[in-house]
Amino acid sequence: MDMMGDMDDGLSLEDLMAQLSTAQETKTTARLSERNVVELVSKLKEKGLIGAEEDNALLHTVTGREYITEKRLREEVQSQVDRLGGRVSV
Repeated sequence: MDMMGDMDDGLSLEDLMAQLSTAQETKTTARLSERNVVELVSKLKEKGLIGAEEDNALLHTVTGREYITEKRLREEVQSQVDRLGGRVSV
């Protein structure tokens, strides 16, 4: 199937752009609950599909509502230390 064969349906570039814009603005009705996401992430970690790499372990935040990699945490801490001139109150 070649790309040019699909262009014979009579739609202009403007029509296609309008369809894309409409599709991007459409809200999805299927949403995962927070509990489902936590279970999904836990299962993926258990299977070793995410967060298994050294220095890229997947950690949950204090609130438990977000996940962050160990690498990203180190980068954020270093950024704050640098921003504050090397001194950070703990």
